[in-house]
Amino acid sequence: MAYVALLPVVLTAFGAESYGLYVLTVAVGSLFQQDLGIGGATTRFIGVAVPSHDVTRMRSIASASTVFFVIAAFLLAGATAAAFALVVPNARFDDDLTPTAWALCVLGVVNVFLTLVFASNRQILAGVGRLNDVNYLLIGVAVFRILVTVGVCWADLGIVAVAIVDVTAILGFGVATYVLRRLRAPEISARPRDFRWRVFRELFGVSSQLMVLDIAGVVIMQVGGILTALLMPIAFAALYAAAQRIYLLVKEVTGSLATAVLPTASMREGGATGTPVAELYVRGTTFANMLMTIVLVPTLVFMPAIMTAWLGPEGAAAAIVAQILLISMFANNNHLLAVPILVAQGSVRGYAVLHVIWAVTGTALAAVLGTMLGLPGIAVGLTLPVLLLEPLYVLIALRRLGLRARDFAVRCLLLPFGTVAPLAVLLYLAGLFDPPLPLIPVFAAVWAVCAGAVYYFLALDAGGREILRASVSARSRSRHVEEAP
Repeated sequence: MAYVALLPVVLTAFGAESYGLYVLTVAVGSLFQQDLGIGGATTRFIGVAVPSHDVTRMRSIASASTVFFVIAAFLLAGATAAAFALVVPNARFDDDLTPTAWALCVLGVVNVFLTLVFASNRQILAGVGRLNDVNYLLIGVAVFRILVTVGVCWADLGIVAVAIVDVTAILGFGVATYVLRRLRAPEISARPRDFRWRVFRELFGVSSQLMVLDIAGVVIMQVGGILTALLMPIAFAALYAAAQRIYLLVKEVTGSLATAVLPTASMREGGATGTPVAELYVRGTTFANMLMTIVLVPTLVFMPAIMTAWLGPEGAAAAIVAQILLISMFANNNHLLAVPILVAQGSVRGYAVLHVIWAVTGTALAAVLGTMLGLPGIAVGLTLPVLLLEPLYVLIALRRLGLRARDFAVRCLLLPFGTVAPLAVLLYLAGLFDPPLPLIPVFAAVWAVCAGAVYYFLALDAGGREILRASVSARSRSRHVEEAP
C-alpha cells in the first residue's frame, strides 16, 4: 500500500529515470529476499504444536528457524551484490546516474540482509496466532514510510534518501517483531542450546518444496520489471512498476486472507477444532472471488482515467499493462488460498512444479513479446501461462481435499462471477462515455453496493450470510470497545 501511495510522489519529485533505477534495485533485491520456504514451514510447525502446548517442540523449531535465517542473511546478501554487479551495468540509463545506481545497490543489499536476519520472529508470531499484532506493525511501518518519504521528496534529498527510508523501516520492523515475540510468546525462545539437527532437517524437508514455490513466485512477480529495464530505457521500468502496483493492490484482497489461513489450517492439522480445511478452501475462495470482483471490475473499467490522474499523460501506457495483469486475477485467484492449506498438510510439490513451469515459460514469453510489443508484450507473456495452468492448480487442490469439481465450479466460479456479470456489463457501458474523474468514485460505490446486495441475497448460502453478519458484528463490537472511556 505504501508503494502505491508513494509512487506518483517519488516519480514526480525525482523523475522517471531515477525512479526506474530504484524500481530495478528493488526488483533484483526481491529475488534474493527469500526465506527459501523456511518461513512457511516455521509457521506450519509452530501452528501444529500450539494445540498440544508442546513448548519444547516449539523452542526447537524457533531455534532451527533462527539459525537458518541468520546464515541465509549473509549468503543471500552476498548473492544480491553479485546480481547487482551483473544487472546494473546492462541497464540503460544516463552516465551521471551511475553513483546513484551503486548507492541504491548497496542499500538493496542491506535491505535483503535485515529482512532475513529478523524473519523468524514474524513467522513464529503468525504460528502462535498473533498475526494481528504483525499486521499492526506493518501498518505502522507503512505510515512511517509514507510520511518520511513525502518529507524526503519535499526536501528534494534524492532517490537514495528514499531507499534509506526503506532500510530504516525494515530495521524498525525487524526489531519490533523481535520485541513482540519476546512479549507475546516468551516461552518460545530461540536459544542455540535448543537447536536440533533433526528438527532442522524436518523443517527443510517441507521448506524444500516451498523454496521452489517461493523462488518461482518471486521470479514471476519481479522479472517483468527487470526485463523492462534491460530491454527498454530505464524510465519505462517506472511505468511497469505503476501497473504492477495496481495489480498487487487488488491481489492483496486474497493475499491477506491467505496469510491468515496458514496458521489456522496448521492448527487444524495439529488437532484443533473448527471448520474443516476443505470447507475453509471452498468458502474462503468464494469470499475471495467476491471481494476481488467488487474491487477489480471498476478498476479495470476506469483504469485509463485512474492511471492518467495518478501519473499524468504517461499513465495511458501503464493502464494497458495494468489491465492485462488484472485480467489474469480471474484465473490466478482460485488457487491462492489452496497454497497455505497444502503447506499446512506438509506438501506443495505439485504447485511447485506448476510454478516453475509458469516462471520459465512466462519469462521466455515476456522476453520475446516484450521485444515485439513493448510493455504490453511483457505483461501478456507473464500472464498467459497462468491462464492455461490454473485448471491444474485447482484440480490438485480438489484432489488433495476430496472435493468435487462441480461444487467448486458452482460455489467459487459461477456464483462470484456469473451473478454480477450483468452489472459488470452495465458498468462497462457507463465507462464508454468517459465520465469525469469526480464521478468515477460514485460509479464504483454504486457498483459495490449493487454487487454486494446481489452476492448477499443470491450468491451466499445461509452459512455464508451468517459468517458475514458475525464478522460485521465483531468489528462493530471491537470499535465500540476501543471508543469506550
